[in-house]
Amino acid sequence: MTLIKRIQVILLAVFLATLLTSCGGAKEAIEQAEQEAPIKEEASAASEEAEVIEKEEVVEAEEESESQVGISIEPGEPPAPERILVDSTSSSSAFEKRAVLGDNFQKNLYERPFSSQEMVYQPDLDIQTVDFAHDDDFFYFTIRLFGLDTVNGKLNGTYAVEFDRTLTGRGDLVVSVENPGEKWSVENVRVFGDGNTDVGGPRPTLADKDGAGDGHDLLVEMKATNAAFARIDPQDPEAVQFAVSRALLDDPDKFLWGAWADNGLKNVGMFDYNDTMGISAAGSPNRGRYYPIKDLEKLDNTCRLPYGFEQTGTYFKGMCINTPPVIPQRPTPVVVIPEEEL
Repeated sequence: MTLIKRIQVILLAVFLATLLTSCGGAKEAIEQAEQEAPIKEEASAASEEAEVIEKEEVVEAEEESESQVGISIEPGEPPAPERILVDSTSSSSAFEKRAVLGDNFQKNLYERPFSSQEMVYQPDLDIQTVDFAHDDDFFYFTIRLFGLDTVNGKLNGTYAVEFDRTLTGRGDLVVSVENPGEKWSVENVRVFGDGNTDVGGPRPTLADKDGAGDGHDLLVEMKATNAAFARIDPQDPEAVQFAVSRALLDDPDKFLWGAWADNGLKNVGMFDYNDTMGISAAGSPNRGRYYPIKDLEKLDNTCRLPYGFEQTGTYFKGMCINTPPVIPQRPTPVVVIPEEEL
């Protein structure tokens, strides 16, 4: 073999070796790319998911901001309660499918946290207590229920505070909320007034057959400092809190207030309910002639407590009766003088 032939053979061998090496590297590169692909896909999916969550949070923030456009006031944390209204509850008699105390249809007082006919107990409608407090800008109300709905674990009712600023027994403003969130918000909060002063009929709070008007017929617009907020109590998931601005109530010196929990009619345009139907149609949670509950179901409310004056002396319709405890009289001491000292 000549020298030229040998050089050609050597060059061919080098070329083939280089080609094989190149092919092997390509194979390894392909295998590495196949291994990295799922990781990149997972990272891309995580990035897209994070982007979606971020967009949802932005939308929620924008919706909350839009719902509060034009409102220039915001509540803080409620002060310690000044008054605590204690309501009748039906939790202890729920297994008997009846109420024990608190329901007086004739006086617009209801203890009906039960379904119609079957009398299934609704713990998220059974008011236990209502805390009241105020600061320079707001009146605060915390409605504490006996529990959450047994099916979905939520507060399913419409919760409300009704005000009587005229002290006539005739409610003149209602602040209500459905599905309150975890933070103070005006979302799902509605304020109703009585444009023609017919809430309660001819005799406020008392049942007046065929005496119903159109109830709270006026939807009040919230703006500037005229506002009401609601939320779930951060310390108690079974409680709804309201913050009602003084301006919304025209900065009153005194008023009466009471609370409602309603998942039945849920219609303040029918207030007072006992003017729209009779006891036979409404039914009763108390064992007797009108038992069980019929058309007026899933409802609880309270009597009214005063703000700005004492709960003694003059009685106003709908006001809670504050019965002072009976203080036993101590017997007059009898002094006995021994005979020897006479």
